[in-house]
Amino acid sequence: MIQMTRLEINVKRLLTRCELIAKDDPHQDWKLEKYILSLDDMMNKLQTSPNKPSKDTMMGYIKRINFLKGVINAMKLSNPVERVVAAQLLSKNSMSTNNSASINITTQIHQKTVAKYNRELRAELFHNNREVNKDGIRQRLSSSNIKDEDLDAILKYNRNIQEKIAENMLSMTSTMKEHALAASAIIKKDIGMLEMSDKLTDVNAINLKKESLKLEEHTNSKWRCWVWLMIAFVLIVFFNMVLFMKVTRKKI
Repeated sequence: MIQMTRLEINVKRLLTRCELIAKDDPHQDWKLEKYILSLDDMMNKLQTSPNKPSKDTMMGYIKRINFLKGVINAMKLSNPVERVVAAQLLSKNSMSTNNSASINITTQIHQKTVAKYNRELRAELFHNNREVNKDGIRQRLSSSNIKDEDLDAILKYNRNIQEKIAENMLSMTSTMKEHALAASAIIKKDIGMLEMSDKLTDVNAINLKKESLKLEEHTNSKWRCWVWLMIAFVLIVFFNMVLFMKVTRKKI
């Protein structure tokens, strides 16, 4: 297990602090956005660090930070309908981490944010802005018109959510298709390179075998030549000794 560096420990602490602030009420603490900017700087340093954590751990940190950025961006919207849509469409990938504790607190933040903006939207839609009118019939007509307008606003809000979800699904499908095509091209290229490497390996093995046979033949031929030379040398010495012995016997 790789030991955490001081920088990674600081990232985890500050990230947990930001999540707790977002869970309580991000509107009440203006420092949340500053903390997230600091997290971005720390993550850039961590990515270039030689002792950076594993790829899955880094992706988990990035997804949690992106989720908090989405919460901040939704909070900055002035239109209650846009806030609800932004909260509903917070990326689900941001909540897909391996840490069960972070999943739990991220889910709580998401549910609490959506519930808060839904309440604000209902309060805005059903706000009583009707003027007091003495004519009871006119007041009832005005009330009926306002209810119709509220119903239209709710239907429009639902249509907007459905359109946003459909757009995101189409975008995700297109992105997944592009990634699949790119991965397929890379796999085909790698397979082609492996096949070429196999062919080269076979050719090199055949050439190596031929060269080994040639070397073996060459070595055997040299060995045989030396053997014949040694035999010839021994015979010459033997004949010389015989002649020497005959010559010396005649003299005696």
